Amino acid sequence: MIKKKVLIVDNDRFFLDIVGDFLTEKGYDIRKASDGLEALEKIREEPPEFIILDIILPKIDGGRVCRYMRKDPWLRDIPIIVFSGLAARDLAKLPEITAAAYVAKGPIDIIIDNILAALERVEEKGDAHCGEDLVFGYEGFRPRQMVSELLALKKHHDLLLWNMGEGVMESDSKHRITYINPAGLRMLRRAEKELIGKDIPSAFEPACQGGIKELARALALAERPLKRSFTINQGGKALKLNFANILEDGSFVGLLTIIEDITSPPSPQSLPVP
Repeated sequence: MIKKKVLIVDNDRFFLDIVGDFLTEKGYDIRKASDGLEALEKIREEPPEFIILDIILPKIDGGRVCRYMRKDPWLRDIPIIVFSGLAARDLAKLPEITAAAYVAKGPIDIIIDNILAALERVEEKGDAHCGEDLVFGYEGFRPRQMVSELLALKKHHDLLLWNMGEGVMESDSKHRITYINPAGLRMLRRAEKELIGKDIPSAFEPACQGGIKELARALALAERPLKRSFTINQGGKALKLNFANILEDGSFVGLLTIIEDITSPPSPQSLPVP
């Protein structure tokens, strides 16, 4: 009997281990990821038959994981089972999420039974997008108020970045790009799917990649917050890159890059004298 591959994505190690061990005993081939970027890497390397996905995740949240998968013709039909402590009304506010089923987080003995039931029903129905019909564990569900409030704050934060005129790019401790807003994509003349998960220098033209790599490495080694600027030519435009290292409890966790278009505007044409 061929084991079905299941990728479990959750930043809670307890849930990863408990659910993973249970499904392994039931005959599934289990893989694990603790953040959205790691999940995407594993999905692209070896697509699983099913994904059990939390929504509130580090680096790349579950909504963006769903969006990137649904835009990829090789991945769009993999069934996703959303496994979350969010209430149904909160999930409804996330249009990026298109799941085959939803399982509420709760007492562990109930969770594992519901996840197994969801996997069996999704496999039976054979539809990666049938989530409205398959909902498990929401009877008497009490959403965690703090999670709902954090989701609202995150949505507001994402909206601000999305509408900024400057480019905003974030990368993790390994210099892999985890976020870039529309302004940044326009300035770099790149598509989002080309950049997410790639290293920072690859976002820029080859002539300046070496300098950016050295600058990023120096900021990663700094023991205090630092800012550095770097001016490049990209696609006929002059871009100023403003880098800042992100430290958490004294440890380097990533880079924030603000991109400004400093190309001189064309001189105004003189109006003909009548």
